[in-house]
Amino acid sequence: MFVISITMFFIAPLTAWKLHSRLRRDSIKNKKNIWTLVIYFITLNVVTFAVSSYRGIDMLKWNPFTTTLSYRIKYIVFSTGLGVVVACVSCWFLNKGITAPEVKRYFVRFFHDMRKYFPYAVRSAKADLKAEVTNSFLDWLWWLIEPVCMMLIYTVMFGVVFDAAELYFPIFIFIGITMWSFFTRGVTSSVEMVRANRGVVTRIYLPKYILLVSKLMVNAFKMLVSFAVIAVMLVIFRVRITGSVLGLLPILLVLFLFTFGVGSILMHYGVYVNDLSYITGILLTMMMYLTGTFYDIAKRIPAPFGPLLERGNPVAFLIAEMRKVVLYEGVLDWNLLLLWGVISVLLIGIGVFTIYRNENSYVKVI
Repeated sequence: MFVISITMFFIAPLTAWKLHSRLRRDSIKNKKNIWTLVIYFITLNVVTFAVSSYRGIDMLKWNPFTTTLSYRIKYIVFSTGLGVVVACVSCWFLNKGITAPEVKRYFVRFFHDMRKYFPYAVRSAKADLKAEVTNSFLDWLWWLIEPVCMMLIYTVMFGVVFDAAELYFPIFIFIGITMWSFFTRGVTSSVEMVRANRGVVTRIYLPKYILLVSKLMVNAFKMLVSFAVIAVMLVIFRVRITGSVLGLLPILLVLFLFTFGVGSILMHYGVYVNDLSYITGILLTMMMYLTGTFYDIAKRIPAPFGPLLERGNPVAFLIAEMRKVVLYEGVLDWNLLLLWGVISVLLIGIGVFTIYRNENSYVKVI
């Protein structure tokens, strides 16, 4: 047992270190490579400890020599899987010649470009909103009619046919539809964003992700209109409003950041892969039913899969948290919300960095 207890801390770092050495073709005896092992050892064990603590294990009282065999196996599997992912990602960055000064330069450039081109994104979003209703008889009312009709259809389908028992079910399902629509519209449009704006891209220089920011502003405005309808429904259904409703602001912020992060990555690959839009559509359809848009995923899917899907799927988690703080006076899960916020920022960094490095070749491809 003593050997197993000690080994559980070293299996993941050694695996990641060995994989890193093979991918980089470095010598194991290299002093720099030894320091890589030390970094992997510290990083993987600290992250695994943090996850264990989040899962409810008191790490201050935890004893590795008396813990259960089941926990040791979970510890080894999680840390080793994490090590493989970290080693592959880090080696990919290193093999691409990505250096710290380059990352810093693009970081500064991103904030400079956002400040410079943000007014264009705002004007473009306003123009798109006006263009949508220019030739429409009902004008801006379609922004209300569409989500309300979808809410009525799914309320009848799931509330009557499938006998859903969630409290305030019409509002419950309207929140899910509103947030899911924002995410799926942003992701779907991002794939064809560069090709759809060929006229702009080929004539003037513009950071390509600004096009996505403009589209997300359009979708965000429509989402806020839907939330205005939700506010009216809260009054009609006499839902008790407490201070917990303020949690909707950070939830919407993380939703925006996560959609921007995923969209910026897909925007790059959408330039080179013509079929990516079809693949994305299929995956989003599958994901919709694993997100709890129409039902409480944590209750409808047997444990432990339901709660795991709710926490492991960021959109499902954000929808569940929104329902909790708006309808059921629940307390926001700040720890997991912060985690998904950090992941969203990392996705944005990867997407924007990739676009900066490759945007000069977009014109040749399209």
